[in-house]
Amino acid sequence: MFDYNDSDSDSSIAIEPSVRVSPRGRSATAVDRESSASGHASRLPRSVASSSAHPIYFPIKHCCERVFAGCLLVLVSPLILALVALVRLTSKGPGIYRQERVGLNRTTFDVFKLRTMYQNAEADGQAKWSQKGDPRITPLGRFLRKTHLDELPQLWNVVVGDMSLTGPRPERPCICEKLASHIRGYYARTNVKPGITGVAQINLEPDCTIDDVRRKQCLDLHYIEHANAWLDLRMIFATVLRMIGIRGSVVTRWMGLCRKDVIEAAGLTESGRHTSRTIDSLSTCKSSASTKEFESMVAVPTASFKPESSDTRRLRIDRKSRPK
Repeated sequence: MFDYNDSDSDSSIAIEPSVRVSPRGRSATAVDRESSASGHASRLPRSVASSSAHPIYFPIKHCCERVFAGCLLVLVSPLILALVALVRLTSKGPGIYRQERVGLNRTTFDVFKLRTMYQNAEADGQAKWSQKGDPRITPLGRFLRKTHLDELPQLWNVVVGDMSLTGPRPERPCICEKLASHIRGYYARTNVKPGITGVAQINLEPDCTIDDVRRKQCLDLHYIEHANAWLDLRMIFATVLRMIGIRGSVVTRWMGLCRKDVIEAAGLTESGRHTSRTIDSLSTCKSSASTKEFESMVAVPTASFKPESSDTRRLRIDRKSRPK
């Protein structure tokens, strides 16, 4: 039922890592590109330049979260198993997939999620970002994404210590390299463990442009600087409310999590955006041919992908088998 093998032959395409991680967990190529992008672009804000901003809170937080996530994983495991079965029944492919992401101090790890896309979603081998109405997402996948139930397997990532319940969302290595060359201090977000949910995800919509990433980066660094137990508890409760359909300004107002003032103070409001360039123009990482599961934030034209029917597949095979 669970398929954690990156080389599964059905519906997955995993990104071939384009970042070389050094023994200390830092990417030499990423550091070079970030530092050479624009003068002092790699200089981090003083408040988040090191993990010493909260030398006591984060270690205690991570220990408590691993215990809590383990208990929660036991409680929701029947739900995860049921969802895995539904995913496999409604579309071909494994129920759970894994994908490489960048974690604490730029080290990489495999993140686990429920599959929400059709087979061969990345037939061209190109990693792209997802948009609203993406035709590669299954009907069940749309429900899972809307309710964030596809993130439940990441509780295992918290248990083993790769992730935290709250924090910046992890991104793929190849995308991080590209974003670091356009966004000042992008890797400052890796000073803490990535989270299943975060203040940026609660306040902002999914990324479509580089400026969207800049705004989330601003809120991620704000969280790292002001992290505390009360803030984390409110974010967890706000995420639960979003899962049951209460979202938007209602949640941020109730939980006191609205951070529009932080974005405005940084000059990153939508009216004053730096550029309208889409992330899709950066997302040209090629997928590994040996792995066939990819389920990430990728953008393709609505009409460019349709699940291949069995009749079409049979006709294509018959044509190939005919003698010339």
